[in-house]
Amino acid sequence: MPNIPTERRFIIQQKLMQSLKDFDYRFKRYKISYSITIWHSPENIDLALFSNHIRATDRFITFDRNTCAIIFDCTNDESGIKAANNLLTHYHSTFYAMPLFASIVTVSNYDSTLNMTQNLFELLTHAVKHNMNSIILEHSQVIQHNQQV
Repeated sequence: MPNIPTERRFIIQQKLMQSLKDFDYRFKRYKISYSITIWHSPENIDLALFSNHIRATDRFITFDRNTCAIIFDCTNDESGIKAANNLLTHYHSTFYAMPLFASIVTVSNYDSTLNMTQNLFELLTHAVKHNMNSIILEHSQVIQHNQQV
């Protein structure tokens, strides 16, 4: 998360990791994959509207009014990004000119929940730092962006 104290980021990360326990169990036991997105707007808008546009099996997590996460159940890299882009479309239909930064990770790309959530927050920080507004940032885009810079 951009410009937040390390202690606050740790608390948010712990809240997210608690919410992942059931999903992580299912992944380890049955190989049911999932993706996590984190969303942040520097504007004072309520991102809870996303909760109206997710499936019943997905989980919406609020950190504060303008920062949230969504766990997309039963998704891989491609379907997770597609679900996140569908939400981005709903967001723009309501808050057309408001900036929104987002990142996404998929469990199958990581060896631990801790590494996955840390990377999720690092991607979001990268998106804000490089003003990557209205882009769902995932790890391959950062590699490409760093090679171009």
